Amino acid sequence: MRRFVIVCSFALMVGGIAAPAVAAQDEQDCSYRLVPVSKTGSVITADLELIGCYATYAEAIEAGTGGAIEVPTDTTPLSLAASDLTVDSASSDVLIGTEFNLLNYGGASASYFAPATCSASNTWEVNYVGAVLNDWFSSGKGFGGCDHNKKFEHADFAGDVLTCTPNCAGYGSLANEVSSLRWKP
Repeated sequence: MRRFVIVCSFALMVGGIAAPAVAAQDEQDCSYRLVPVSKTGSVITADLELIGCYATYAEAIEAGTGGAIEVPTDTTPLSLAASDLTVDSASSDVLIGTEFNLLNYGGASASYFAPATCSASNTWEVNYVGAVLNDWFSSGKGFGGCDHNKKFEHADFAGDVLTCTPNCAGYGSLANEVSSLRWKP
């Protein structure tokens, strides 16, 4: 009986530690850097590196570009336009897409920053968004020349797919079912 109590106590303690991390992200806007791991033709496969999570979408954009872009603090996903994202510095990463956990670009977000925009020689992809973001997205916007954005139901680009050109206010049957992403020109 004592062993059972110790195991249950440990499970509750671990569960109590892990749960707030996920809940905190649900209320924040996070930025991720795409770190290239391979390139086949024009397709660049990348791993995700968390830059940080912030109280506002504007802070997440600023952090993702290393401060190269400062948007007004009252910027919302609906009000952000491609013209707001002009970067003067070649050393800055560019925003290529933002995924939201609610319909119509609402709720918390995950913004993705790459070393280069989408182009004839650059298609970006992430074969798995990770456990925290898996099955979390409901809407999204494309930026940085990424005008054809694919959302895949499963990791490794499997299952049902939805193409946004470049934005989708809702993912239909793929809402809260997305596991991998691809951004194309």
